[in-house]
Amino acid sequence: MDFLHALLLAAHLIGLSLLVGTFFVQMRAKSGFSFAILLTGASIQLVSGVALYGLAMAGDEEPNHMKLGIKGIIALVVFVAALVGFLRQRAIRAEKASLKAGGAVSVADVELPERRLKTLFHIAGGLAVLNLLIAVFWG
Repeated sequence: MDFLHALLLAAHLIGLSLLVGTFFVQMRAKSGFSFAILLTGASIQLVSGVALYGLAMAGDEEPNHMKLGIKGIIALVVFVAALVGFLRQRAIRAEKASLKAGGAVSVADVELPERRLKTLFHIAGGLAVLNLLIAVFWG
C-alpha cells in the first residue's frame, strides 16, 4: 500500500510540474500556449488525486473532506479550462491552416483569435497554483 501511495504521489507531482511549469514559462506570452501539456498535466492531477483520495479513505485516519473537496473542484475547473483551451486552439489552428492554403488572409489577421485563449490559459495555470498553495498551507 505504501508503494502504491508513493507511485500515485509521484504521478500527482509530475502532473503538478506539467501544469505549474508550463504556466510560469508561458505566463507572459501572447499566443502559442501549450494547452496539450496543460491538459496532460490536469488529467494526471485529476486521476491521481482521485486515486490518492480513495487510498486516504481506505486508510485508518479520516481525511479532510472539506480540503480535498475544494481541491477536487478546483482541479476539475483546471481540467475543463485546459480542455476548452485545447479544443479552441486546435480549431483556430485548423481554420488558420485552411485560410493560409486558400491565400485569403495574412498571418497577422489569423493570429488575433489565438490571443483570446490567454484567459483560459491563465485560469488553468492560476487555479493550478492556487491548488498547490491550498495543498501546502491547509493542514
